[in-house]
Amino acid sequence: MECLHIETIEKPQIFKNGITHIRLECIDCGRFIKYKPQHIETFKLWFGKHKGKELQEVPKDYLEWYKKNGNDKKTIERINLFFQS
Repeated sequence: MECLHIETIEKPQIFKNGITHIRLECIDCGRFIKYKPQHIETFKLWFGKHKGKELQEVPKDYLEWYKKNGNDKKTIERINLFFQS
């Protein structure tokens, strides 16, 4: 019988870049299901002089600069979402 993953447990997982994601696992079989999306407000920069700051704490001109010059696509996506909200 295959597990239906009805109940999940949340486990924090820290990646190499310092960002913590919430890992959802089945409470019965322990199988990984997905990562729970971070809210934009809790996304923190993992680099530079604003390392550890949430996006709303970082000057907007710095975020605009990073959108044009940065090389981390996921961070750029987060910045774009931040400006849309």
